[in-house]
Amino acid sequence: MRSVLLVAQLSPPSELVAARRVAGFAKYLARLGHRVTVLTSRVSGEGKIEGAAGVVRANDMLLTPLNWRRRHFAALSGQAGGGYAPPSALERVVVPDLAAVTWLPFALPAALRLARAERFDCVVTSSPPASTHLIGRALRRQGVCWIADFRDGWTFERQEQAWPLGLQRRADAGLERHVLSRARALVAVTEPIAADLRERFDAPVEVITNGFDPEDEPSGGEGLLDDSRHSLVHTGRMAAGRSSPKALLAALRRLKEDSPELAARLEVVFAGPLSAEERELLAAADLDGLVRTVGALPRSEALALQRRADSLLVVTEGARRRSVATGKLFEYLAAGRPVLVLGEETEAARIVERAGAGFSASATDPASIADALRHLLESPPETGEAPAEFAYPELSSRLADLIERVCR
Repeated sequence: MRSVLLVAQLSPPSELVAARRVAGFAKYLARLGHRVTVLTSRVSGEGKIEGAAGVVRANDMLLTPLNWRRRHFAALSGQAGGGYAPPSALERVVVPDLAAVTWLPFALPAALRLARAERFDCVVTSSPPASTHLIGRALRRQGVCWIADFRDGWTFERQEQAWPLGLQRRADAGLERHVLSRARALVAVTEPIAADLRERFDAPVEVITNGFDPEDEPSGGEGLLDDSRHSLVHTGRMAAGRSSPKALLAALRRLKEDSPELAARLEVVFAGPLSAEERELLAAADLDGLVRTVGALPRSEALALQRRADSLLVVTEGARRRSVATGKLFEYLAAGRPVLVLGEETEAARIVERAGAGFSASATDPASIADALRHLLESPPETGEAPAEFAYPELSSRLADLIERVCR
């Protein structure tokens, strides 16, 4: 048995998909016999986490009156109605990220206190935000084995916009080198992220993807889909990952003009929080019947909706971020429905193709997307059971093996 500290800003009961990785690892590492403590932010909510022997929720300035954008965060997380706004302009000021000033000043002392109270064998820090890894660096100095887990790259294919100043870019890259040089091992959710880390850092890199929990119990969601149409369903957020439905909406208009009888057989359903811009785009799309929104749903209902859908939709940025394989993709695989990925260059498309779970199209070319929609309606692909390699019991077993290797 190993004593493991798992550090991530987002965790259950947050409905944001990033929290599912913490949930899966805590639950199934515990079942493998390990003692898991989770250090997270109060912004994720309160309460226990299944499998965790202890949960420490550090304060976060995002919850204070100093955060004038609390309403937007509530909309993003599905806790309030209305459209959420683009990221704060401050995100282009603070290196490496805002969490370095909102959460790290509380989380780092909490981590050091925990390490003094309990001798951890290993600390696993999961980003984004990249500043989370500063906690691993500090505990490594205390003699704790440290694994840095990357759900996105740090300087590689940043989700955020490029730093406006060269000084910021150099500071960010220098901080990345300084921090990660001390990690005993690195974990990446996709092969492109892993390949970049292997090339730039002298440390083992393991690919452990995001995944799904086979024990999830979908429920509810009845009456949200039109049984007379082919329902192509998107759950979760788009703008939060810098993706946009613009090309998809243009493709739907093209399909409606060129093949009205085929378009009449389709509905595209968005379930999840929308940004203010997305609300305006959908309202102005003039695609009544073809496009519907059902709002933010509880997680169990979103999972049920995925299983009731005829097919499922992933929207990416395409070539700008080839490393992307969103967390919801693996829930889609568990649902056993055909998956259409907009972003044929991405890791998400490669995973879907390898799993025989669907196909992909361009993220930006309406003609390519319209052709993919025709194919989806005329020759929907058959799918099988979700590959066990993407289930959290298997992924946690691989993480446990890595923890044992670095501890030895």
